[in-house]
Parts: sequence; C-alpha cells; structure tokens
Amino acid sequence: MRIVSVSQDFLDVCAPVDSELLLKRGRPCVVVLRLQYKGKRYDFAVPMRSNIAPNVPKNQYFPLPPRPSTKTYHRHGLHYIKMFPISKNYQEKFRVEGNLYYENLARIIEKEKKRIIGECQEYLTNYEQYGKPRYAVDIDVIIKTLCL
Repeated sequence: MRIVSVSQDFLDVCAPVDSELLLKRGRPCVVVLRLQYKGKRYDFAVPMRSNIAPNVPKNQYFPLPPRPSTKTYHRHGLHYIKMFPISKNYQEKFRVEGNLYYENLARIIEKEKKRIIGECQEYLTNYEQYGKPRYAVDIDVIIKTLCL
C-alpha cells in the first residue's frame, strides 16, 4: 500500500462516466494492491475524505485523525464506498515527507495495513453480492472505461 494522488488524465477519462468519483485533483488516496473483484485482481485507490457524515456506517470507512477542515461530529478517513480500480499509469507520487500530519497518517496506515486490506476486500465482496451501495463509485463502469 502507498499514498498517491490520481492524475488529471484519470479524472478526464473517468469523471464524465461516474458522478460519485471524488474529483478534487491532488486528493490523497491509498492504493491497495491486488484485491479480488469478480474473479480478477485489481489495484484499488481508496480516497481520504475529511467530512464523512456522522451517520455513515462504521464499516464503510477506516477512521484517521481529523484534518483542520474536518467539521464537528464528522470523520476523516479512508472512504471505502468511494474506492475505484486504478492502473499504475494513473497514479502520481504524493509527498508525505516533511509533512508531520501525512507522515503520521502513513504510519497509521502501515500499522493497520492488514485491517484496511481486509475491510476493502470485504466491501468488494459485499458489492459483488448485494450490488452497488447508494453514493458508491460504479466499479464496473470504471473497469469498462479504463479497459482493465
């Protein structure tokens, strides 16, 4: 797993086909490698969000320390329903070095790697079995668009 941002090329290609993609350029995402989805393995990017509503079920995100922009009673974390498949050519380096906040997040993510991978895989398994949750990224449309 590593922290990256998503290239503008990815946003140009995929934003028009799925309105649930988080479109902020430079948004940090954690890339979880080699997750199983519909019998194939894909790399997935899980975006960090700073204002996850308090009523969002806890199994839909991994909590992280709040950012200064996180509203009262909201959460900051890795939001699983916003995860999407991504290939390496759409990933850009996200610098955590020299930024104490992101260095701390990187340590937390590394320490909880096994849990995050398990929860991401569980989300994908449920997505396959029960269909796309409300407000989730349409994984099948992204796979088709990127020809993965």
